[in-house]
Amino acid sequence: MVDQVSETSQATNRETSRDPVCGMTVDAATTPHRASFEGKEFYFCCSQCRDRFVADPEVFLGAKAAPEPVPEGVLFTCSMDPEVVQEGPGDCPVCGMALEPMSPGAVAGPNPELIDFARRLVVGAALTIPILVLAMGPLVGLTVREWLGERAATWLELVLATPVIVWCGRPFFQRGWKSIVNRNLNMFTLIAIGVGAAFGFSFMATVAPAIFPEGFRRADGSVAVYFEAGAVIVVLVLLGQVLELRARERTGSAIRALLDLAPKTALIVHPDGRETQAPLESVRVGDRLRVRPGEKVPVDGRVLDGRSSVDESMITGEPVPLEKTAGDRVTGATVNASGTFVMKAERVGADTVLARIVEMVAEAQRSRAPVQRLADSVAGYFVPGVVMVAIAAFAIWALVGPSPSLAYGLLA
Repeated sequence: MVDQVSETSQATNRETSRDPVCGMTVDAATTPHRASFEGKEFYFCCSQCRDRFVADPEVFLGAKAAPEPVPEGVLFTCSMDPEVVQEGPGDCPVCGMALEPMSPGAVAGPNPELIDFARRLVVGAALTIPILVLAMGPLVGLTVREWLGERAATWLELVLATPVIVWCGRPFFQRGWKSIVNRNLNMFTLIAIGVGAAFGFSFMATVAPAIFPEGFRRADGSVAVYFEAGAVIVVLVLLGQVLELRARERTGSAIRALLDLAPKTALIVHPDGRETQAPLESVRVGDRLRVRPGEKVPVDGRVLDGRSSVDESMITGEPVPLEKTAGDRVTGATVNASGTFVMKAERVGADTVLARIVEMVAEAQRSRAPVQRLADSVAGYFVPGVVMVAIAAFAIWALVGPSPSLAYGLLA
């Protein structure tokens, strides 16, 4: 509630004020963008910030957390498998990747999967580094393992690796299992099998080494563990996922920035001469709209009456405003520099130039390069091939390999 806002911030010099939406400092005496809520005046840097505040003031005043619902009817697809389309978010049944919205700007706010994966990456990396020191230290002259003793070092690796593999790697196991159930083997199938086998074998070798046959034992009688292999794979895959998700997040932000270029309202001129401000979504083809100085053109159309200069640099790149008179075409989201005119709406909604530009950018983001299509076709043979080669490698090493043959076979 606004009553919870700090009284100190409200009592500051009214010459400057803080925009509660974006945090920018605003000249309260000159800004035309302002709104009142529960008896208090708030100032904004632009009309977009004001509109967002008016829609839900409590979000920006700290009274409640900003909701992130997915609007009904939003279709999601997979960038790797565009034939997969479903309503609402989820994972692709073919490749296991998270689906993304087909409608540009349909889902606002930060990507929850990116936030989740970034948190898992930080935790996984922090726990994997000491695992590597314990496992690989003797190779570079570190004596930590010798100081702790083989048994204690192995148990410490188990304690550190368990949250990395069980919690940090959980999304990969879920996707791997889904790929097996749906018979669409992919990268996550290999990750789940490899990491799961390494951790399961190492866990049993730590808690019950006596159950292993002689072929798995080393000279000192202990059984080799592979906690570092599983943990490193999880962390590296998480790193790749975070980098990819961040790249897509930046593209999504660019698409939303394009959508924000369009005004949120339009001034409709009725047949009886009345003028009413209405949401842009309510504008229909054939409506007469008035565009005043400094405002953005609401939709694509043609000038009916008046004269003005319109800045079309967002479309053409031309920095000099163009003169517009009766009969000239105007493009939505361009800026009316001076004068006023009445226009007829000819293209609205998804038919405007801006909407088509946004759609092309979104399609480019979801499209696949030819090499990706080749990789998709190869993956269908690659994954089962890798599994078969792994089984054959274990069998050959176990039968004819040097002692401990079963241990070498499992590693191979």
